[in-house]
Amino acid sequence: MNKIFLALLLLMQTCLLFFPQVSFANSEESNFLGENSRWTIDASTRITRNTDKNHNSFQHVIGIDIHKVFSGETSDIGTLLFQPYIVKINNNTNFPFVFDDPNDTQLTWRIANFNYTALSQGQFNIKLGHFEIPYGLEHNTDTNGTLRQFTFSDRGRKTDWGVSINGILPQFEYEIALTRGSGNEIKSQGNPHIFSGRIGTSSNKNIVAGVSWFTGDVLNRNVITERQKFGIDLSYYYYQWQFKAESSIGSTAKNDTLNALIETLWMNPRETLSTYVQIGYQSTEVDNGISNATQSTSYWLAGVQWVGQNGFDISAQYKHKLKDTDIIEIDPVLNIQIRYRI
Repeated sequence: MNKIFLALLLLMQTCLLFFPQVSFANSEESNFLGENSRWTIDASTRITRNTDKNHNSFQHVIGIDIHKVFSGETSDIGTLLFQPYIVKINNNTNFPFVFDDPNDTQLTWRIANFNYTALSQGQFNIKLGHFEIPYGLEHNTDTNGTLRQFTFSDRGRKTDWGVSINGILPQFEYEIALTRGSGNEIKSQGNPHIFSGRIGTSSNKNIVAGVSWFTGDVLNRNVITERQKFGIDLSYYYYQWQFKAESSIGSTAKNDTLNALIETLWMNPRETLSTYVQIGYQSTEVDNGISNATQSTSYWLAGVQWVGQNGFDISAQYKHKLKDTDIIEIDPVLNIQIRYRI
């Protein structure tokens, strides 16, 4: 545990020492980027502890978040989002395939795209670049860089390179995308690809519902896996409470799957403190219909997040199994993250 506190202390000291220089640069660069623009330095340290195996792993991240709206004489032309991040992992035995080993450093792309919005006043837009795959609850909730996530791990891909059409109409919103299927890298072996989309009711209402699909071949290290998911999601907002649910059916490598997730979140009136609880369930066919055998897993997790006005964001989350199987093991995991956005 001493390593955890030392890592948190080091990040805090670095951010506090760096703050005056970055604040000045931020002000100067805003003029360079022009009107309707902003940029932010984003740094975080995350500690993950497997409480069963007494194993600690670390993730250190630093990047830049640029947002720029290009406008013509009478209307907006489009929006640029550019978020490159350098990610360093330490002692991570279950590392994502973008890394080469448990102690690696890589340049990753969180979001990097241009959304062309000048065609029909936002009702039909064209997005090109690296973006979040349109699917489920994550389509309307920004969970990038946070401990709180939904169901992307079931699909094996959260962001990807590609093109989408998207828009906001009076009664519904939509995004339909064709992407590379390789995640962080554009180049890849084989021919991975993903066709995905979500069509839902207006996201500014108290009740939001949507239908999604995700189908294609997904690259994971040197293996391409065929995945198909068809899902529905529902969100209900009541004062300081949020209730969310998502369910899907589909297949992974031709084995049938069934997934479900529900979440309850409470936020204080100032929106600086939030707590949430999730329950997840997954049923997976074992042998591609030969014996019709299935195995199911389930878990619960609880999290808390505090967002300070000085740029600090401190969060913690604990995940514990309700039931696991030989195919999918769910270890009890505690995550602690400190983040600083300048």
